[in-house]
Amino acid sequence: MDDDEVAFLRHKAANDPAFPARREEAWGQIVAALDGLLVPSGYTLSSTTWSRVTTQGKSAVHLQRNRYGWDVQIILRFVTPDGEPDVTLAEFFERAESDPGTLAFVDVLDRPDCLNLVVDILREQALPWFDALHFPQG
Repeated sequence: MDDDEVAFLRHKAANDPAFPARREEAWGQIVAALDGLLVPSGYTLSSTTWSRVTTQGKSAVHLQRNRYGWDVQIILRFVTPDGEPDVTLAEFFERAESDPGTLAFVDVLDRPDCLNLVVDILREQALPWFDALHFPQG
């Protein structure tokens, strides 16, 4: 999406009295989708972060709301005793024009496929990456 489209959508949302309710509806869909994927994989939800702890470290999938309320970014963390920097879902794409882990609330409602794509990336790439960090092969 180019800057003009984003600006138009933000202007439209800012002037829509229903936007706060729609934003919370989208938030609920995002949390439900990630919870359905992460809890069966051993993650527990606390506030806005799902985490899993093993002897190798702690992995986390964190939802960070944009301070203006337009979108949410999915941040991936794996913390070892040495510490590691945060990773975003863009790391799992060969080419990403923007971070696919940043979901605009209006997009989640209007184009559910963007949330499905994020869940697929988490399932197929990010969770196996976390598993490899939690359980390294000798």
